[in-house]
Amino acid sequence: MNKAVTTRQQLIRTSHDMFMRLGIKSISMDDIAREMGVSKKTIYVEVSNKEELIQLVMEDEYQEDMRTLAKNREEAVDAMDEFLRNSRYFIRQMRAMSPATLRDLKKYYPVIWKGLVQNHHLEFSKSLAANLERGLEEGIYRDDLDPLVIARFYSSMMMSVIDTNVFPARERPISDIISQLSRYHFHGIVNQFGRERLDKYLNKEALE
Repeated sequence: MNKAVTTRQQLIRTSHDMFMRLGIKSISMDDIAREMGVSKKTIYVEVSNKEELIQLVMEDEYQEDMRTLAKNREEAVDAMDEFLRNSRYFIRQMRAMSPATLRDLKKYYPVIWKGLVQNHHLEFSKSLAANLERGLEEGIYRDDLDPLVIARFYSSMMMSVIDTNVFPARERPISDIISQLSRYHFHGIVNQFGRERLDKYLNKEALE
């Protein structure tokens, strides 16, 4: 691995950590350079400006989300286990993120925000539809569900979770709202057999 790639990866990783903890607007390129222990000139070899850096960070975050969804799908015992793994992942992601991060992204970088939301909505809907199909085949979800309709419905609700007009940031943590939404979703899609299995999963590991 060459030095340029290593520096870029370090830049993305450091910026991601700072943006998630402290918000985006309050973090300058000087702050990031100090945290990395390099000159600001070194950073500008990798990116032209802060907006480009934010785009790289968000793309990296998106790719990590997709890798995690794929990994959970592959490793899960069944559809319910897969969905629980995904829910726990997003709950922990949101818990580690400052409310200022989403607010800053939406207010100051609307083009990046719009692209991020659209990409997540599309891929998350596909993942949900596949999960619903899997649960139907496994006999743990209700057989009167339309996977495409339910997937789009749930994905749209997830998008509303990060909409501060619907849920003001200071009112309640996003992680708590996702937990509530996941429970709401599950109790609407499982059959009796699935409900009993869900109880066993949640008794073993809480949704948090």
